[in-house]
Amino acid sequence: MTYEYLKTLKKYNQTLKLLNSDNFAMMVGFFYFVFIEKKYITIKHSVIADMLDDYLYDINQTYENSYPKSAKEYLDDFVGDKSGYLKKYHTNEDEAVYELTPYTQKALEFLESLEKREFVGSRSKFNVVFELLEELMFETNLSDKERIDLLQKQKKDIDTQIENIKNTKDIRFDNSRIKEHFMLINEQARKLKYDFSQIEYNFRDLNLEAMQKIASTHEGKDSVLSSIFDIEDSIRESDQGKSFFAFWQILTDGKKNEQFSDMLEKLYEIETIKEFDKNQTLKTLKYDLLSNATKITKVSSKLIEQLRRFLDDRVWVENKKIFDFCKSIEKSAIDIKSNPPTAKKITTLPDTKVKINSVFEKSLYKIKEEKLFTNEIKEDNLEIDLSGFYNIFFVDEEKLKSNINYFLQIQPQVSLFEVIEKFPITKGVAELISYISIAKNSTDTIINMDEKIKFTITDKSNNTKVVSLPKIIFIKGKS
Repeated sequence: MTYEYLKTLKKYNQTLKLLNSDNFAMMVGFFYFVFIEKKYITIKHSVIADMLDDYLYDINQTYENSYPKSAKEYLDDFVGDKSGYLKKYHTNEDEAVYELTPYTQKALEFLESLEKREFVGSRSKFNVVFELLEELMFETNLSDKERIDLLQKQKKDIDTQIENIKNTKDIRFDNSRIKEHFMLINEQARKLKYDFSQIEYNFRDLNLEAMQKIASTHEGKDSVLSSIFDIEDSIRESDQGKSFFAFWQILTDGKKNEQFSDMLEKLYEIETIKEFDKNQTLKTLKYDLLSNATKITKVSSKLIEQLRRFLDDRVWVENKKIFDFCKSIEKSAIDIKSNPPTAKKITTLPDTKVKINSVFEKSLYKIKEEKLFTNEIKEDNLEIDLSGFYNIFFVDEEKLKSNINYFLQIQPQVSLFEVIEKFPITKGVAELISYISIAKNSTDTIINMDEKIKFTITDKSNNTKVVSLPKIIFIKGKS
């Protein structure tokens, strides 16, 4: 960190600009209230404007009109090029939404770290460092024999611990160690949520690169498709991409998800933690992580949307060229009609051996023969099979939604596989497609294209089929 670097950093870095701003207390207090205390990830313009208006009113009542501008003017300042404390953009809805930038996230993280703690849990932090070093050495430096010896020793230690528990010699955590562990969990969870903002912006940069390449390219479809797929692969194969998508796979794993929910529920059954964290800040941790991670996966999936738009634009341009070419032929035909050529030989096609199918070679229109039908029905030997009408069945989507809600009433999310295990499919592929339709039309659904789940379904005729689908997870809505 040289003198020149730090001087430039202070001048241009948006995190330091926020900390050095004249309106520092007002802005940081408001950002903390909205995005940390109220736990908004994105927030609509009308909602944040009302909240800021109330917030400014309370401050001006106490500090004699310190902030005279309107809430909208301050919001414009927050998202301006000179500040960049909030990001403003439009989604599928008409109303703009706001979210924190990574620079503001870093400022909040730094300020939270300055808060005076009841005590610092050095022991727990060192244990984490030690365990990470131990795991790293185990997976890199040790030979196979050394790894087996170490595992055998761990096995003996576990057996000893089991015996101590049986003989009531095992000592559980005291209040100090319980608080240490909780503080460390809370700190890591908070940092993880802040990291998501930076990961999302890094993915946005890669996405922007793809969009610029699409906009500026004059190459064929195959070259552009290849480059876009290369960019998508680079996102997934980068160290950050591998780490994030591995985390996403763990988070959406049914068993680990259920275990995670169970542990968070039981966390506040511990009396020490219940007293230590009365606001239960980690109660909604899984939902917060899921919401943040879902937002990142949507950024990544925008590549496909850009690809679709590119192909649509290319097809439109090519169709327009064909249309213009046809119009030029029509114009030439009209010009020739008024001044036809006198030469008998209009055109020649040397050495092409092209077979020309002229319209005059086609047969003329033939009048169809009229068929006369009598309106009498002979009842002799008349057999009409109506069994097909009785085999028609109806898939009730409301019943399928009720199957999904059966789980969401008692747990925050459920996979399609779990729903089908509880309520087996009886109407074949049509019923499975109805589940997929419900997932596609719902905003509280996650579809993991990287993980495939196989279903065995049986229809009315007892025909069995095996279907492979992406992993579909239904999430309980905010309301």
